[in-house]
Amino acid sequence: MGYQLWVSPVTGYRRKGTRFSALRKIFIDNITARNIYEPLLCCPVHSHAHDAREALRIRDFDVAGVKETEGGEVVGYVQAVDLGDEDLGKYVKKITSDLLISDSTPIAEIFSVLTEINFAFVISGKHISGIITKADINKPPVRIYLFGITSLFEMHLNAWVKHYYSDDSWVSEVPGQRMQEASKIYELRQGNNQDLSLIECLQLCDKRDLLAKSQQFRKDFDFSRRSFDSFVKDLEKIRNELAHSQYSIIANIEWPRLIEIISSAEAFLINSDIKVDNIAAEGKDFQDLLI
Repeated sequence: MGYQLWVSPVTGYRRKGTRFSALRKIFIDNITARNIYEPLLCCPVHSHAHDAREALRIRDFDVAGVKETEGGEVVGYVQAVDLGDEDLGKYVKKITSDLLISDSTPIAEIFSVLTEINFAFVISGKHISGIITKADINKPPVRIYLFGITSLFEMHLNAWVKHYYSDDSWVSEVPGQRMQEASKIYELRQGNNQDLSLIECLQLCDKRDLLAKSQQFRKDFDFSRRSFDSFVKDLEKIRNELAHSQYSIIANIEWPRLIEIISSAEAFLINSDIKVDNIAAEGKDFQDLLI
């Protein structure tokens, strides 16, 4: 079934929606900053800092925009942590270009935007209308994108385990108890008439260990054993947070590492897609690869 999903067994045609580029294009073209930003709370520049601080506290916000007149343009911003007991104007900061993004910025690019800054102001048309913070990464559209990456990543690992362990030689490499657990899952799913292979019933950590042991896999994908092991472990953390619907998917991983892992997963999928296409183009035994 896996092969049928990816490539036509008759023509060798790569089916639509199975490449990472197709997944990413959906989010670049259709899901952008406008789908996750929050309207920017704004305070009059001539108001008292206490009032702004209270407004932020009630809304559980950290940043507010500042306007000179009601209905006017945003002329700066304040942060709750800075506000004292004087007029608000004393605490206003300038909005620099590095703090601005368009509402058409793809979700796939927002991760890198927030690498150096904790928030960004969103421009709709010619006006600042909203704000995006790292907390917005927890919203459903972003979770769907990340879940798509992790799911596709695991599908690719299934394929490469089959490729680098021909004739199901991987079976003897999986510890006995882990293999028993996979067999139980396989039998259960077979009872539900699900068309799948035994390898799909392995845990992600099992597939990680199998490929980490494959010298040829590491060479072809430019991994050291240690770097691949660390990469997949951290990606699994993200996958688990998503699967268990935790409030914050970044609670157990530092932001720079999150960005690094997501970027590495995207790069892996792009590289893997190229290799899959090359195998299909060469007319090799691709059906065995993607079962």
